[in-house]
Amino acid sequence: MPIARIPITLVSGFLGAGKTTLVNHLLAEYPGEHIGVIVNEFGEVGIDGQLMVADDNPVIEITNGCVCCTVRRDLAVAVDEILRASVRPIERLIIETSGLADPAPVLQTFLADPDMLQRVELESVVTVVDACHLRWHITDEIVREQLAFADVVVVNKMELVTAADMQRLERDIRQINPAAQLLQTRQARVPAGSLLGTQRFSLTNVLAIEPGLLDGGEHDHEHDASIQSQCLVGPRALDPVRFNRWINQLVQRDGPQLLRIKGVLWFDGEPRRFFFHGVHMLLDAKPGGRWQPDEHRESRLVFIGRDLDGDALRQGFLDCAVAPTPSPVLRPHLTTH
Repeated sequence: MPIARIPITLVSGFLGAGKTTLVNHLLAEYPGEHIGVIVNEFGEVGIDGQLMVADDNPVIEITNGCVCCTVRRDLAVAVDEILRASVRPIERLIIETSGLADPAPVLQTFLADPDMLQRVELESVVTVVDACHLRWHITDEIVREQLAFADVVVVNKMELVTAADMQRLERDIRQINPAAQLLQTRQARVPAGSLLGTQRFSLTNVLAIEPGLLDGGEHDHEHDASIQSQCLVGPRALDPVRFNRWINQLVQRDGPQLLRIKGVLWFDGEPRRFFFHGVHMLLDAKPGGRWQPDEHRESRLVFIGRDLDGDALRQGFLDCAVAPTPSPVLRPHLTTH
């Protein structure tokens, strides 16, 4: 009797589209199912793993590279590890790719490996798009690849566009992928049953887009050389007033170049961590769980954008830190006789 293969949902989408929010929502919608999550980030400081509300579901984070390039081999290792190491049997896998990942070589990882083919089965490719900003990114080759390979396109942040905008958006998506199912949503809240549990992936359709996908060779994929990441870590608490002033001035000046900002922040006097997100000139910060008394505290902030000035970002971030409490000055004790 053949062993049932574990279904995989690949969640793709450009920077800031709402992939992590969607994955968190899917995990919350399937509380009884043991789901393994693999998340990839473009940059050396991991943030998305901390943003994942996975409860007892296992999460593996791959950092410092795009899952379709420098760490693609790590993806196969991560899948093997999460299947072997989990205390409970994994019933489903969700893989969230970097916002700069081309889906084709990711699919190749699962379709061209005989061992993988026996253990896992691609169920669907879900691409999340930002309804507000897609018009700025639709000419980007990676965005078009992400749309072309999608079985389902989740059009997120619908509250930020008009009906006329949505009509143009749908027309642009249909020109690239006329067969994908389109789901419109706000805050990436899509019924899990509309994404999980239905076999949508078609190898025939994928090979029509990428005929050489199964040839086992390296996929030709190059990132825009102007896109880079800057990963900032602050060991001291941040002054919320200074940070708010700095980040708002930054996006007012450099918003078009800032594709994505995300972070976990430690504010002075605040018992909770704050999750911070930004896309171009839109910013959002929400409180998370409380810092534990014995927990190591620090702020982590990742910028992904074009032609970033890393030194200026680092200095601006450090300038937001609260000055350390000065050590007491020891004065000599004088005795008189």
